[in-house]
Amino acid sequence: MREKAMRFMNKKILPVKEADLDKNVAFDPKDCDYIVVLNSDCLPLKILSLSENFDIKKCSPITSFRIIGEHDSIDIKNYNGEFFLVNGNRGEIKGVITYKEIISFMLNSIKSIKNELDLVKTDLEAFMACSDDLACITDGSGSKVRISSSCEKLYGVKPESLIGKNVKDLEKNGMYFPSATRMVIEEKKPVTVTQKTKTGRKLLVTATPVFDEQGGIKRVVSISKDITDEEKLKTELKQTKELLQKYEKELLSLRIAHIKNSEIIYRSRAMEKLMETVNKVAAVESTVLIYGETGVGKEVLAKYIHNISDRSNGPFVKINCGAIPENLLEAELFGYEKGAFTGARSEGKPGLFEVADKGTLLLDEVSELPLPLQVKLLRVLQEKEFIRVGGIKTIKVDVRIIAASNKDLKELVKDGKFRQDLYYRLNVVPITVPPLRERPEDIPILAHHFLNLFNEKYGRSKQLTNEVIEAFMRYSWPGNVRELENVIERLVVISEDNYITKKDLPVELLNGEETNKSEGVYVSEIMPLKKASALVEYQLIKRAIEKGGSTYKAAEILGVDQSTIIRKLKKFESKLL
Repeated sequence: MREKAMRFMNKKILPVKEADLDKNVAFDPKDCDYIVVLNSDCLPLKILSLSENFDIKKCSPITSFRIIGEHDSIDIKNYNGEFFLVNGNRGEIKGVITYKEIISFMLNSIKSIKNELDLVKTDLEAFMACSDDLACITDGSGSKVRISSSCEKLYGVKPESLIGKNVKDLEKNGMYFPSATRMVIEEKKPVTVTQKTKTGRKLLVTATPVFDEQGGIKRVVSISKDITDEEKLKTELKQTKELLQKYEKELLSLRIAHIKNSEIIYRSRAMEKLMETVNKVAAVESTVLIYGETGVGKEVLAKYIHNISDRSNGPFVKINCGAIPENLLEAELFGYEKGAFTGARSEGKPGLFEVADKGTLLLDEVSELPLPLQVKLLRVLQEKEFIRVGGIKTIKVDVRIIAASNKDLKELVKDGKFRQDLYYRLNVVPITVPPLRERPEDIPILAHHFLNLFNEKYGRSKQLTNEVIEAFMRYSWPGNVRELENVIERLVVISEDNYITKKDLPVELLNGEETNKSEGVYVSEIMPLKKASALVEYQLIKRAIEKGGSTYKAAEILGVDQSTIIRKLKKFESKLL
């Protein structure tokens, strides 16, 4: 088991030059845990542990240590107790790793795992108790591990009396026949049987194996439905299959969410169905084309697909095809050799396809890709190779492509603005993200998510009142999730009280409909004229980006250079807000 050094290191250290050790200095353990003694060249000589003695002259020195980088890995399984000094990028000592730090990390990890297991146990017990169906879990040999309370009704015995009993013995004793779990263990595949119990009940039992990494059966999960009434057999069978499918989907969703720790916020059925498709496509290498209006979260979804895919350890690289001038876009995508054109770097430059090798490349606003570049992109998709600008050498790459667009590429193909062959290459798995107005159930949960985010960012403790949430629900959100995020950030920054009320909302939200954004902008409070002018300019830029979909288009709308838009955004977001 390998972990990055930075996960273990104790940052409470104090570098002290050897020449300063003779000074009568007592150190407060709150200030540091370790002292790193440096020679005149600032190289580490030894480590002093203040946990032994707070007097530096009485500390026993540790001279046997190894210097590693903060991103180096440590094999915990084979850790031999040696000391490590952790080096930063500039050569400065950033921390110390000892047996104490390793143990502390492991204890915290165990505590975290225990909390997760406690939650899983609670969920499992709730599931086992909430249904009239009999749910049973056995180990790989057929011994019962868990069984729901409905077994008393169906088998005539209390559940605790069956824990640890083997299904083969229960079958021999006439508790029931046949045992679906026994059949699963023998056949190593799911089994559905009609079972008779000693109490005269007739059960429809579906048992499913759970395999370990070596292909052995680790658990068998069975669900038994009482079908004593033969007329209900067909209905009960259908419900059992649907129930199993639902559990499989829920378990898959939970597994992905916990393992990858992704942050996709939703509650609506529309997004739930979309995420079912996303989770399936993430497991394969198919090209994905994400459609959606500006601000719905296409980039977030693309990053999620990357994070739960087998390429999650590789790079995730994105490029907005509409934000880069056409004459520079080819060099950005495919790189260039030295001297390829005026102003090129003398050493050349790799393109984003090379940077994204073994990972994922998001082509945002792919509809803005010029036709000549579409031909070169098509070759990369087909042959997995390309040539740099000004080069002659073919470069092989292994990149998964995710494209995103707020325009219908099929319509652009009809208008001759997009290549048909490239369209079919990209349109392998199309996914359409619904706009926020079509999934209002997601608005409250997203609003509170962004509120917590910006409260933490700006050190605030603002709260949304019910009247504000109601106004959010009535609004059409033409800018979608991005507009909601911007509104929440604005409210956290400019509202006077901790409780955000209707008086703090922009006028279009109060009216429950979008105002004509071309008619002007608004300032929601009295402020110095200089700050108000800056805020108005900031709002204009943000609205132009929402309308155009990129800083490049926003610059066209506002009649300025793209560099001006980017510079002002950075200035406003760092100083004004």
